[in-house]
Amino acid sequence: MGVAAQELSLLGRLPQLGRDWSLQKQDAKKKGAYEYSWATFTNSKTGDRISFAADKYTNASRTVGSSPTHQAAIDMFPGGLPMFMDDRSSWGRIVDTIRFNVITLETGVDATHQNVKAEALEYTYVYEHEARFAPNRLAHGYVLAFGDTCVFIQHTSTHVITSDDARSATLSVLRNLSSSRPRQ
Repeated sequence: MGVAAQELSLLGRLPQLGRDWSLQKQDAKKKGAYEYSWATFTNSKTGDRISFAADKYTNASRTVGSSPTHQAAIDMFPGGLPMFMDDRSSWGRIVDTIRFNVITLETGVDATHQNVKAEALEYTYVYEHEARFAPNRLAHGYVLAFGDTCVFIQHTSTHVITSDDARSATLSVLRNLSSSRPRQ
């Protein structure tokens, strides 16, 4: 039995994660025309993190190919924790960007016989701790943009990981968001 699906403003229902994942923390805030929400999960066996964040600039038109979205992808999860967390420790910096490309994600045909497609920014980073006493971290992430809202999903680990978990979580979020939006 995995961790129960969490609800997060701006995102709705988060993907069901495996039984080794537990919610570390989540929050949401609104400040004028800017709104954000986030949640982070920790794996009890590996110490890995999967973090979700969404931010909204009312009446903005955001795309995954824009410079502000690219910068947000760099800044969103320093060391694997959302930048919005008040109690996150200073973690360091990105020392290597392995990939940073706009791709098309497809969910595949689901129970409603839909194949949802969306552009996504796909990235892989290596983080180095400021004090250099902690192991480096590898992160795979994706960014989706829906009008004035961007969604960020990142899997971070101190060991070598594939992008499969981050991609799967992103496809699940994409399915959930597309099914909760009114059809045109």
